[in-house]
Amino acid sequence: MLTVFRKEIKYVIPAEWFLRLERELDALMHRDANGVNGTYTVRSQYYDSIDDRDLRDNLDGLMEKRKIRVRIYSPDARTAKLEYKCKSGSDGVKYSLSLAREEAEQMEHHQFGFLADRPEPLAQQLYLKMARGMYRPKTLVEYDRTAFLYPVSDVRITFDHNLRGTAGGYGLFDPAPFFLPLSPPDVGTLEVKYNDFLPAPIKRIVHRIDSLAEASSKYSQARFINL
Repeated sequence: MLTVFRKEIKYVIPAEWFLRLERELDALMHRDANGVNGTYTVRSQYYDSIDDRDLRDNLDGLMEKRKIRVRIYSPDARTAKLEYKCKSGSDGVKYSLSLAREEAEQMEHHQFGFLADRPEPLAQQLYLKMARGMYRPKTLVEYDRTAFLYPVSDVRITFDHNLRGTAGGYGLFDPAPFFLPLSPPDVGTLEVKYNDFLPAPIKRIVHRIDSLAEASSKYSQARFINL
């Protein structure tokens, strides 16, 4: 089990603004080794209770928010990540477990029993939560991510674009789900994540867009397809 405590700030910006920031980020940071030149595709399957409690907490603007998702980076993947993300304002913690492809497929078919049999406390906690709340897959969200890394305070800056989602939550490993666009093609989300503090060189770069910081939930955006 992996546990990551982070601060996270999101900025919804035009793609052309990112192109301007990109030069400065390249001068200070390293691109993620995954994908092509630091760009790769992320697909997440979001789960929620039968009464959409997690969605309602997010829409109501509560400080405390919870999300459960299964994440892959290719429909051909043999493994997936089960993530439990908890946020309080800009502070967050993400717990994750590695799943075999077959386990992720069991979850999609509402079969959570294998979690109760795993030794990790998180697996057992999520089993109880999902079984009691009758959690089901609600939507798939996919986007293209360009990621930059900075070693001090473990800074990670990502630009997510071409955001798309589905009206239903099934088909995590489908090679071509029916995605609908969730944002204009010329707009993306810049996310700044760090541990203890944001180093001064990075802070100077993002300072120019501080006024654009806003709460932005990909899960909520995708669920509006059905609302």
